Amino acid sequence: MFSLTNKNQMKKLLTILLLILTISSYGQSELEIKIFKYFNDYRIEHNLKPLKFDGKVLLAAEYHNNYLNNNGYPYNYILDNPHREKELVYASDRLKKCGTVGFLSSAECILYKFRTFKQNDTDLLKTAIESWDNSPSHKRIMLLENIDIGAISILVLGDDYFLMTLNVVNTHN
Repeated sequence: MFSLTNKNQMKKLLTILLLILTISSYGQSELEIKIFKYFNDYRIEHNLKPLKFDGKVLLAAEYHNNYLNNNGYPYNYILDNPHREKELVYASDRLKKCGTVGFLSSAECILYKFRTFKQNDTDLLKTAIESWDNSPSHKRIMLLENIDIGAISILVLGDDYFLMTLNVVNTHN
């Protein structure tokens, strides 16, 4: 039986618990791991370097997904542009708030996706990449040469609706 008999043992336990919470807060879901792989495959197919996953970038994408969902996106969003928020206006503001600092530039893609009848996860995620590819402004972001880190957050809304945010960041010259 484990007992906490002094302050040092309590501090060690709290440190371990905080470490576990920190690690799990940067954890990707299985869907997010897969779509990020498909995104990097897309970049490689276009002769670009794959991006490194960044947990703080994921937190910013998660934050924006939740903000969009809580504020009526896609049908009754409170602003004209879903890439904007009232307080953390730009993707760069959200990235900074979530701990990504010292970057040179950033960009964002958003997608509200419906799973078609009997569509499996692989097809759903690959069609999400295709949807961004079919949009000239999103395709430009996906094919940026100077970005090096990124993440994709997926917010599952019920069984068949998905809100996805891709954040990409340039941390070097």
